[in-house]
Amino acid sequence: MIRLMFLGVLSLFVASTRADEPPPVKEPPPAFTAQPCDVAVASAAVATRLHCGTLKVQSPDGSVFQLAVVRKAAAEPKAGAAPVLYLHGGPGAEITRFLGLSDGDFVSGHELIAIDMRGSGRSTPLFCPQLAANLNQLLQQSPDDSSLLLQRRDALLQCQQQMLAQGYSPADFGTVQTVQDLELLREQLNIEKWHLYSVSYGTVVALHYLAVAPKAIKSVTLDSVYPPDELLTSFKLQQDQWLRQLDQLCRQQPGCSQRFGEMPQLFNRALAQLSQTPLQIGATPVQMLLTPDKLRLAVMAAATAEQPLSLLPLWLEAVSQGKPALLSPWARLLSEPADLQLAAAMATECADRKRFYQQGRADSLEQLFGLPDGVCAAFAGVATALQPPLVPETAKVRTPVLILAGGLDLFQPDSLVLSQWLGPHSQLVAVPFALHGVRGPDPCLRKMVSDFVRAPERFGPPACLKQTAIPYLITDLEPNARLAAESAALSQRKPGTLVLALVTLLVAGALFGLIWPLLAGGWRWLAGTSLHWSRPELLSGGLIGLTLCAWSGLALVLWQGLERQSAELWLGLPVDSQLWRLAVLTLTVPALAMVWLLARCQLWRPLLAQLMLLAAALVALALHLLP
Repeated sequence: MIRLMFLGVLSLFVASTRADEPPPVKEPPPAFTAQPCDVAVASAAVATRLHCGTLKVQSPDGSVFQLAVVRKAAAEPKAGAAPVLYLHGGPGAEITRFLGLSDGDFVSGHELIAIDMRGSGRSTPLFCPQLAANLNQLLQQSPDDSSLLLQRRDALLQCQQQMLAQGYSPADFGTVQTVQDLELLREQLNIEKWHLYSVSYGTVVALHYLAVAPKAIKSVTLDSVYPPDELLTSFKLQQDQWLRQLDQLCRQQPGCSQRFGEMPQLFNRALAQLSQTPLQIGATPVQMLLTPDKLRLAVMAAATAEQPLSLLPLWLEAVSQGKPALLSPWARLLSEPADLQLAAAMATECADRKRFYQQGRADSLEQLFGLPDGVCAAFAGVATALQPPLVPETAKVRTPVLILAGGLDLFQPDSLVLSQWLGPHSQLVAVPFALHGVRGPDPCLRKMVSDFVRAPERFGPPACLKQTAIPYLITDLEPNARLAAESAALSQRKPGTLVLALVTLLVAGALFGLIWPLLAGGWRWLAGTSLHWSRPELLSGGLIGLTLCAWSGLALVLWQGLERQSAELWLGLPVDSQLWRLAVLTLTVPALAMVWLLARCQLWRPLLAQLMLLAAALVALALHLLP
């Protein structure tokens, strides 16, 4: 009985004690949520290495974003290798949907992690989906530069109103917010440290990240730096400096300086021509009136990739002479929608850059390419409330930093100043004729980045830098509008009927004329059967061989153009293809005689092969491929 009384009193005491305890704290739901991958992949093997998800982030005012994240495991993971975080450019560009398109590792043995920043790529929400198309329509329809600038400003202000109506403002964007998102992602993925690879605007994020959380970073690669405001110059002045660098490239290529002269002078002649008489360029459905500021925009568009860059001297010459015949591809290039979420780009720039609040601070080129005066002030108010991104102090930088600078990067300032700013732990590698995005497809430059990530303390520029390919500038070509149209369709994976017919006839002619008899002869020789070909068959085989050699020579010339990233096919044909095209045409004469001979001898297989090759020549004539 006493025991029962004691147990009862004890249970009351325990109950009263628990009643005084605070309720258990409920753990917040994880910010990162794994999801099935919905990105394109190069192969099933790559698909098994991808892991996707979303990171839920929230601004102080309650605005919510779901950021797309993709992780790509290394093909052969290296023990203890920290992952590489890819910081995309823009602002407003994307990266996650591209991770599955290659089989190889970004850096051998290291996992690659990518995230689409706020308002970009596959992240949600996205804003003003028609903005890019509207701006391109204004570019095509505007009659002069001043009206284009006013219309561009109005379109951006309308987008701002849409964003504000959805409850989003520049306070929800910017580099400071992005770095907070990255730190949350690192914590959610239980990553102690990672390497940063950044390109263009991503370098702004990387520098701020290095300034506020250096202990989370093992190394930083800054590819094509988007510089702080202190290092920025006038866009027109920067373009003029770029033209002088282009002139150095022209001087290294045979015939370029002899035909075009100095690049800055050629550009100025084109500007002067347009100042007097704007030039109507393009063809339905893409047409526009080319004006001086549109010409500057067009040069910026051509400077972003090697193929349009290869045509730039020819285009400038055509403008200076008032001849629009060669300029349709340039009009299409200039009218292509920007591969950016422009609303996110605008909000981020208004959150980061004080210079956009200074009336009259920018020339007309920067306002057309970036943000016109007054846009940020209308969106975010005054500049005093901004949180601009930081650049690490020299004395505090202990993390290895690699800076990649391209000599033909139209947006690149003096990177040596930035390297000195970051101090002795940074290394600058300048590639004289590289464009924006130095790493690019070049194997040497890709290996250089990998070597730095794997061993940043022991890194040194590789010897292969001296052998990196330089952009090719076209000095002459044979204009061919029909072939250019077929080439444009082929580049969009929509080959025309005539192109498909040409390839089919050549393959079939080679099969019936050479491959079949060679295989049959080899089989008879192995079987010990005597070989016997009539004289017409031998003559036909030799002629078919010569014809296919001529076609192969022509194909080789076209392939070499594609390999060197030149764009002759945008307008016509390389001049060095003329010999092979003449050879194909000349060989059709004996082929007609051979058809008569084979038909008389009733040799149907070689007759069929000759007819197919003649039909291929007729198709080539219809394409204007033969002279």
